[in-house]
Amino acid sequence: MAMLASDMNCIAVIGVEDYYGLLRPQSPDRVRLKVGRGIVAASGIAAAGVAVRLAHSQGSALSLYFTITAIVAGGLAGLFMLAFLFPRATRRGAHVGIFACLAFTVWATLTLNGKMLDLGRFNFTWHEYMIGAIGHIILVVVGVACSYLLPDEAPTDPGLTLWGWIASRKSHQIENATATMTP
Repeated sequence: MAMLASDMNCIAVIGVEDYYGLLRPQSPDRVRLKVGRGIVAASGIAAAGVAVRLAHSQGSALSLYFTITAIVAGGLAGLFMLAFLFPRATRRGAHVGIFACLAFTVWATLTLNGKMLDLGRFNFTWHEYMIGAIGHIILVVVGVACSYLLPDEAPTDPGLTLWGWIASRKSHQIENATATMTP
């Protein structure tokens, strides 16, 4: 109970401070407390629903956890590669890439060999490990394409990419070499 209570409290704090606080920054503490209580109640109901579903399923809790994690965090490495390898990547490109990856991962996970959802010939039939790999590729490709096709802002600081790091290392090596040569 203590672990569940602290988890629900953490979810409520994140929901109130990071989301509700941005939507309604002038809201009084009394309202924020009510929103937090609502989030705790909703997360408790969701947890009970998952527990009931899990009790009547053939799988294990770990299997369900891996399925949900695959959907939610499927493109994390792809997002890292987009930001680290492509200096022209923009925030809009990353957002569209994340959405495309999430849509693919949800479809592939739910239709994997027709186990949860059977769409006939539109089921994902490859091995389940391919979902994550393809999701990363989709995020990078869509993110780069949207960054080039829909440039709405300046790309991030190129010094934060792999190419900026390499250039920084070269300039430091040149500075060190010239510093050791001068008496």
